Amino acid sequence: MSHYTVCHYEKCYGPPVSYSTHIERKKADGTEHVPYNIKRRDLTRHNKEFIKEAREIGRSAAIEKRLDAVRHQKDADGNEYERKIRKGQICCIEIRLSASVEGMAEIIEQGRLMEWCRESIKWAQKEHGKENIVSAVLHMDEETPHLHVSLVPVVSGESKKQRTTKKRAAKDKEKAEKNGEEVPKKKRRYKKKATEETLRLCADDVMTQWDLKRRHTEYAIAMASFGLERGEEGSPAKHKDLAQYYKEQYELQRGRLDELLKELAGQEDLVKEKNREILKKDSQIREQEKELNETRSELTEKKNEIARQQQQLDKLLPLIVKAQDRLDTYTEAGEYAEGRIESADRLLQAVDSREKEVAKVEKEALERINNASISFLAKKEVERLAKENAELKLLVSGNATALEREAAATRHEKAGRVKAEQELQQLKETVSGSQTALERRHPDEARLLRELVSIEITNPEWQDCILDGGVLRLKPYAFTDPATRKRIPDEYCQATEIKVEGEGKDSFISICGKRISDFFRDIWAKVKAALGIKQRQEEEKRKQQTQKPDTGQTQEPPRKSRGRRM
Repeated sequence: MSHYTVCHYEKCYGPPVSYSTHIERKKADGTEHVPYNIKRRDLTRHNKEFIKEAREIGRSAAIEKRLDAVRHQKDADGNEYERKIRKGQICCIEIRLSASVEGMAEIIEQGRLMEWCRESIKWAQKEHGKENIVSAVLHMDEETPHLHVSLVPVVSGESKKQRTTKKRAAKDKEKAEKNGEEVPKKKRRYKKKATEETLRLCADDVMTQWDLKRRHTEYAIAMASFGLERGEEGSPAKHKDLAQYYKEQYELQRGRLDELLKELAGQEDLVKEKNREILKKDSQIREQEKELNETRSELTEKKNEIARQQQQLDKLLPLIVKAQDRLDTYTEAGEYAEGRIESADRLLQAVDSREKEVAKVEKEALERINNASISFLAKKEVERLAKENAELKLLVSGNATALEREAAATRHEKAGRVKAEQELQQLKETVSGSQTALERRHPDEARLLRELVSIEITNPEWQDCILDGGVLRLKPYAFTDPATRKRIPDEYCQATEIKVEGEGKDSFISICGKRISDFFRDIWAKVKAALGIKQRQEEEKRKQQTQKPDTGQTQEPPRKSRGRRM
């Protein structure tokens, strides 16, 4: 696909400051200026001035400095004089150098934008003179990157008017000589001071139609290395200024807007129907939001209820243990009471048999007394039996009282044991029902709670913090491995972060970013590795001790020899 060059010359009317405001993006007082056609304001900082003098003193000052060379000159005699510049005279020509959008995009993609800028400025300086190119600014914040090259149209030699005057004078002279008449002399209006080297300001000499076509062609040849070429020569297409372009765009957009308004006018019923549907959906959404808020409140209440049930469960656990202990005590007491009851029954049976014997003896004694055939020995026997009977009655009455007390105590213990068993069963049913409801309604939270309890995190506030998505940071703490019920040695304790990772069924409690089993596996691996190193060190120490030679004799240190005197 062909990419075309853009080389556009435009005269700048009015003071240079007005054009400098747009080119330098800066007002006369130094404040920032944002033109209406900027597409990317964040790219303004990438705009660049390539001419050093304009970069130091500014574009307007650089133009004025070049105009001073036109104002102050010397005539043919070497005398200095001031050449005036008219108020409405064109002092600057703006040359816009660029390419088609695709061509500039390709140059930027190849990383040759700065090279393109330098070559374009070099061509302009070669064409118009380096001293006349006072400014060259690259704009990156508009739709297509381009160069604003400022040219002060300073030329030398005869002007177009002088050449025309000479031609007319030559024709008049030729005509007069042909007719035999005297050549008319024209009144000189001013004293001629200019020479061929005299500098003058003339935009018309620069912007002739032939020169503009030639420069466009030569610029395209200079840019051929960047894949650019000249557009169609003699094309009827003309450059439009921004105002005209935006005016046409406005009219085009307005025509499209009118068409859209006509279409929208025909679709009012559809819009109304859509609005009704939107209102209906809006009401449905509001109802769903209301239901969602109610569900959230219910979930919050359920969560609070779960927390309360967990607190009650934590409170009931020691009561269950205590009730179990009481139940065990009552069971032992019941067994002991049953043994005592059995012994008391046996004792009562013995007392009953003894009473029957006493009653039988008394009956026989009474019969003997009544028959007056009772001997002295019989009387003694009767007295002894009566005494034994009295003692037995006292014993029986005492045993009966003790048995009644023991029976009452046993009944009381049985009643207490039955009540304790009922309370224990009720507690177990309550705990089982709470756990079942928790498992059924919130299986994930119940599973996470079990994991927290397994590592001894039973504080409700800590549990709520973790389950709500927070992070619990603990100082070095000796956790107990839930798998082996072994506590981590103190020297391997570390600061930990406990939180919930994953969502739904895949959620789990992590310690330092690891699952609980992985965390303890790594700890025990470190402990095992440390123990292995310690055992190896001890084995090496024992080997070194066993390798030392043991001769059983101690060597005496060598004695110093005493020199013999001569």
